[in-house]
Amino acid sequence: MLTEVYKKPLQFMVAHASLSAVWNVAGVWLLSQGKSALGPTASLTTVAVLAVLILLYIVTLKKGYEKTFMLLAFVGALAGSLTIYGALTKDPVLWPSEFWRYAGMAVNALALVGFFLAVKVFFQRRGERVK
Repeated sequence: MLTEVYKKPLQFMVAHASLSAVWNVAGVWLLSQGKSALGPTASLTTVAVLAVLILLYIVTLKKGYEKTFMLLAFVGALAGSLTIYGALTKDPVLWPSEFWRYAGMAVNALALVGFFLAVKVFFQRRGERVK
């Protein structure tokens, strides 16, 4: 089953989406308390999108839709990359401290690691089929 083949990439990708969801919930809660969010944005809509993304990661693998899974992995990695880029280029005052700025980059780096591991598995599987 593909869930076993892609277990390690899936763990990174689900960790990224889950931690990003927690980050957004925390940000929304902090904003409701009159405090600054952990980063420049905080949204419950994002939390819902991330929950759907996790579900789609799992369903596509269980159904055997490997290429669709790879496309979703790319979408997650793209979102993570854009967020890291924003953390490097936006005004640092948008974060409560440098710690939270770098913590956000670390969380989003998980998406990139997951994607690159998925690409590795994808091409390893192609090599096995050719032999």
